[in-house]
Amino acid sequence: MLTRRLIYAVLFIFCTWLAITTRTHASWFHPLVVKYGGDIIWAGMFLFFLRIFFTSMKLWKLALICFGLGVLDELLQLYHAPWIEAIRHTRLGGLMLGFGFLWSDIVCYAVGTLIASGLVVMIERVVREK
Repeated sequence: MLTRRLIYAVLFIFCTWLAITTRTHASWFHPLVVKYGGDIIWAGMFLFFLRIFFTSMKLWKLALICFGLGVLDELLQLYHAPWIEAIRHTRLGGLMLGFGFLWSDIVCYAVGTLIASGLVVMIERVVREK
C-alpha cells in the first residue's frame, strides 16, 4: 500500500508541475496543449491526489468523485462575490478556483479523469501489494 501511495504522490507532484508549466512556459508546448493540457492534467493530478488517501475505494467511484468535483469547481467560476474574487486573485486561489466558466474545461476534466484512471489501472496491475 505504501508503494502505491508513493507512486501516486510522485504522479501528483509531477502533474502539478506539468500543469503549471503549460501555463508559465507556453512556448515549450504545442498551442493545443497550452489551451487544454493544463485542465486535462489538473483532473489527472486530482485523481492521483485522491488515490493517495482512498486506495481501497473502487476506482470508478473515485473517478466519478474527481470528475464531479472538477465540474463543481468549474460551476463555482460562475460565482463572483468579492470575497471569492479576492481568493482567485492570489496565485494559489487562481490555480485552484480558476477565473471563468468554460464548457471545454468540463470536457477536459472528463478526458483527464479517464486518462488518469487508465494509468491507475495499469499501476495497480503492476504493483500488487499484499
